[in-house]
Amino acid sequence: MKKANIIIGLLSVFLIILSSCSNENVDQTQVQLLKKIVEISVDGSSNTTLLSYDGNKIVNIDKVDKHSEFYYTDDLITKIVESDKTNQHINTLQYLYLNGQLSKITSSDNYVINYIHNSDGSVSYEKLTKDSNNNDVRINHGTLYFQSGNLIKDDKFLNDAGQGILAKNSISLEYDYKNNALNNILGFEKLLNYSKTISSNNDIAGNETSYVKHLAEDQVTSSIKTYNNKYTYNLNGYPTVIVSESLLLGGKNSNHLKSVLFYD
Repeated sequence: MKKANIIIGLLSVFLIILSSCSNENVDQTQVQLLKKIVEISVDGSSNTTLLSYDGNKIVNIDKVDKHSEFYYTDDLITKIVESDKTNQHINTLQYLYLNGQLSKITSSDNYVINYIHNSDGSVSYEKLTKDSNNNDVRINHGTLYFQSGNLIKDDKFLNDAGQGILAKNSISLEYDYKNNALNNILGFEKLLNYSKTISSNNDIAGNETSYVKHLAEDQVTSSIKTYNNKYTYNLNGYPTVIVSESLLLGGKNSNHLKSVLFYD
């Protein structure tokens, strides 16, 4: 009887180890890194974006019009160098963190963005530049709202709209429950200036409201734009095709039809 109990005990340990190894393998197959994006226009033309990595650290993103190099300090992205392929302009962005949260971005293009992480999970921000007398001038300010790891709203006031003008843009977003294609890039979710692409899931619908008030005339103009995105997913729940008016990593293309995504 004692021998039987020992055998049963050893068998139980073996099954636990086997189960653990099996779970590790499942988790590893589910972790995917986005390697290529093919952006396709309605006329059938296309351009390709390539993403390179060192492990799960992003090294660079090479788009048709821009090349971005990423630099880390430990597990945090602390510098991005953006090169415009059209005019050869280079913009260097320095990222500063406080207690692991992004607190400031300093750009070589003469602006800074300050962030304050609020107790309710929202993030307040302001973008400043320097005038000819080296004084701070506020370009815009606003608040980012998050839910379940997703950016669901961005309320932005435009301070540079002009004298006597109150201007505001508000973007609201809805999400699916699948994996964002950029989820597994180390530290990427902290880059608040990358907007919705840092979210855990994929935005399926949204609206953008613009509001302008001329204070002297008490005249108000407003507009609203809505959109919907459609996704095709692979077996691990990552998008492989996104039918959308927008490029996945930003940029303008009024004829954009869809993004086709490839992983490692």
